[in-house]
Amino acid sequence: KEFKNVKEIIYNSAKEYSDNVAFIKKEQINKKAEYTNITYKDLLNQINYYGTKLYDMGLKNKRIAIVGRNRYEWILAHLTNLLGGIVSIPLDKDLQIDELENSLIRSKADAVVFDEKYIEKIQKIKNDNNTNIEEYISMSKLEGFLDMNSLLEQGKEIYEKGNKEFVETKINSYEMAILLFTSGATSKSKAVMLSQNNIASNIYAMKKVEGIYETDSNLAFLPFHHIFGSTALIMML
Repeated sequence: KEFKNVKEIIYNSAKEYSDNVAFIKKEQINKKAEYTNITYKDLLNQINYYGTKLYDMGLKNKRIAIVGRNRYEWILAHLTNLLGGIVSIPLDKDLQIDELENSLIRSKADAVVFDEKYIEKIQKIKNDNNTNIEEYISMSKLEGFLDMNSLLEQGKEIYEKGNKEFVETKINSYEMAILLFTSGATSKSKAVMLSQNNIASNIYAMKKVEGIYETDSNLAFLPFHHIFGSTALIMML
């Protein structure tokens, strides 16, 4: 099938493969690894709950940056942005503080979702107050910050009371949906604007030449902030 945008892709998969496992999430509980299966139905529900809360916070039609390692919360943040028409700004977690701050300023980000591992960088940027960031959202519980899981639970309550604004948002497949930065290996990094149709058409082309089956499992090596990493992620979905 050929799709126009990422929202069509995710909704189709949630319908076709509702109870299939989309992600296996690994967590360390008391030094023991525990695994949680997240189905396609779970994934879409979590996107809609979390997105409903983002809208409730006034982040509809805004720009949200993401800074972190490859992990489920990164994926949830990125997909929620895309399915809600929020511009997603994937940033390299290894950027120096000055470069990271500069990217947040240049991208005009309104909020940032971050991995707690990089709290020192985020805390300094927040304290310096040189950006337009209004909301700092941690991927895990972190004292003094909003966290994704709490927002997801709050969004679920709002959603179950009948608020379907996020779910019913129409996606413009051809407007800027992702704003990313080149590596800047030879000079200052350059901002690149991509639409959801850019991503969907790439996925269609990849599917035409690669045999991907619903029984396959995928282990991601490329960082998700790299556009090939996040596009391949969505192709697998």
